[in-house]
Amino acid sequence: MRHLKKGSAKKILGRFVPVFTEAQELELVNYIFHMDSIFYGLTKKEFLALVFQYAEKNKIKNPFKGNTAGEDWYVGFRVRHPDITLRKSEPTSVARARGFNRPQVERFFDLLEQEFRKHSIDATRIYNMDETCVQTSKPPRVLSRAGKKQVGIISSVERGKLTTVICCCNAAGSFIPPFMIFGRKRMVGRLLDGAPPGTRATCSDIMAG
Repeated sequence: MRHLKKGSAKKILGRFVPVFTEAQELELVNYIFHMDSIFYGLTKKEFLALVFQYAEKNKIKNPFKGNTAGEDWYVGFRVRHPDITLRKSEPTSVARARGFNRPQVERFFDLLEQEFRKHSIDATRIYNMDETCVQTSKPPRVLSRAGKKQVGIISSVERGKLTTVICCCNAAGSFIPPFMIFGRKRMVGRLLDGAPPGTRATCSDIMAG
């Protein structure tokens, strides 16, 4: 939204003074359509909060309160732009089931490629983050039938404590030092012995049980 133009509205409609110029409102409309086209459609609440932020950032005089645009402004905006509609969203699982087919997946990656080119996003700016939990105790060997592919055992809390490890890297192959959460009340330096340079850590007694 930082790319939207600055300006002030001058046209007066009855006792109401428009907050934004026609050009500014058109950019808001285009932003709504853009976000919808890349599968990140805005809810009414999100949009009104965004409108407030845009007005404040660009120092546009407005009557908004509570860090959000008001209902009166929203009603007027919808009247001025009848091509915008508020649609009922589907449950995530249903939407995914309907959208997970070859044409939709190809469309998604086409849109993604367009965004990369539009904003000159290279591999160094594309990151993926994930977390995993590891247990400090080594699972014991147990007797089982020969040839069985997988052998399970009921784990006990007393056998060890969980440690959460959060890792992040970009598409160019560069890694950010990991962040670790230990299941204990107090942090001690030796917990990071042998950890990659730059590793950060904290403790959580909730994980400690």
